Amino acid sequence: MKILVLQPRISYYVGGGEIVPSYQMAELSKLGNEVMLITTKPSKPSEYLQLLKKAGVKITFSSVKSLDNVYHAGARIPFESWNSESLMMQLDSIETIKRSDPDVIVSHYSHDHIILDNKNIVLHLHGYPEHRIESAGIGLKRARAIVSVSSEVKTKWHSLFPEFSHKIKKVLHNGIATELFKPIETKKIYDLIFVGRLIKIKGLDYLIKAIEGSNLKLAIVGEGPEKEKLYALSKRLKVKVNFLGYVKFRDLPLIYSRSKIGVFPSYSREGVLTSMLEAMSCGLGIVTTDQGGMKEALKFGGGVIVESRSASSLAKGINEVLSNYSDFGNSAREVVKEHFNIQENCSKLEKFYREAVH
Repeated sequence: MKILVLQPRISYYVGGGEIVPSYQMAELSKLGNEVMLITTKPSKPSEYLQLLKKAGVKITFSSVKSLDNVYHAGARIPFESWNSESLMMQLDSIETIKRSDPDVIVSHYSHDHIILDNKNIVLHLHGYPEHRIESAGIGLKRARAIVSVSSEVKTKWHSLFPEFSHKIKKVLHNGIATELFKPIETKKIYDLIFVGRLIKIKGLDYLIKAIEGSNLKLAIVGEGPEKEKLYALSKRLKVKVNFLGYVKFRDLPLIYSRSKIGVFPSYSREGVLTSMLEAMSCGLGIVTTDQGGMKEALKFGGGVIVESRSASSLAKGINEVLSNYSDFGNSAREVVKEHFNIQENCSKLEKFYREAVH
């Protein structure tokens, strides 16, 4: 099958909506599909492009100038800018898409195919907007089939766009490369770890407040516009936080393994966090909130779910998982191997694509 993926930000941005498609494209290529990616041309390419090249994915750069300089500077990029970048890339890629004649066009954001006139578009929903956005509705309308990463995400889109609920039926959880993300024998340096973009909805201010007055050591991996505020908060509360910045994905298993548990306190718009699944795959027990799709992963075990936007609830959950972190970690690893591995995910995804366009 010839699979064409449209993802303007994947060349430079590092988030779940970019990391997950990278893993999926690499695995779909290994399964014998002809996989092609169209993305913007950055001045500083993402390391995930090397992963795709090694897997045999054909990468075509649009002539559209990407927003990578803004992203790497740590600034917050408005959705309007993302959408403009996406729109320009689509306009620039129309002839390339026609020449490639794919069996299926895959989009991972409702705006990334908004002007395309193609009957074989499949849309992935990784999260959900806070309110109804009409341009997102156009993206839903233009998609032939829609797949959601979690039941929670599906339900949110149903409530926002009931007229398209008949399209949003399939739920396929994200997959993790368990042979890459696995426990490594090493000394535990940190009690807690968070990995992700440093933005407000990640709830890191609540996490820092949750460990105030304790002797716990927290590692925060990632960059983002909230970094300076979080650093100032940790200093003011005298909390032991190491801001490790961006870590290459091949180095993440070691960083995870140096920690006892993973904490992911997001409070809005999330699907099933890729970084949370990576941590689980590396043998870490998890503390996360009752928002988004994270609780769907933990229904099988491997951690505890706490109230969102509550430092006291986080503190209680952290103490519970830390008190028996080895058992929680062993359970988390088994949950990912059984329910969230990339091979099973992409076998189901390949079948879904075939059925959707025939």
